[in-house]
Amino acid sequence: MMTETAVVVRYETGKATVKCQTKSACGSCAARNACGTAALAGLTGEQGEHLFSVETLTPVKQGQLVEIGLPERSLMASAFWLYAVPLLTLIITTFATEIWLSDELIRAVFIFFLTALSFAAVKFFTRKIQKKPAFQPVLLRIIG
Repeated sequence: MMTETAVVVRYETGKATVKCQTKSACGSCAARNACGTAALAGLTGEQGEHLFSVETLTPVKQGQLVEIGLPERSLMASAFWLYAVPLLTLIITTFATEIWLSDELIRAVFIFFLTALSFAAVKFFTRKIQKKPAFQPVLLRIIG
């Protein structure tokens, strides 16, 4: 289970809204001072806050620290849909159009269109499955 510390923003009976900070993997790396990637990440300054709604039977208070978790299986499934499906679409379309189409411009437009369509399909599919309990974060424990 992937875990993260969050702060309770709001609590209504049975449902808590929690806030997590985006963290960079560079923060715990020993080579961050001599790394170009860490320097670029520092320039962009992309530190965001994410709000999640978590169902809980345990009453919590605003401002409390809690630990939330997400099963690895759902994370891996999301990564598959986000990365593998468009990549496989791109590869299969490239090989298929080489056989059926001779004009390079038409091939490029067709490949681009089908890859963009696969991203739209993934977005539609992930919006449907994100409502399932397996893809929702759960409250593991109250820290403080």
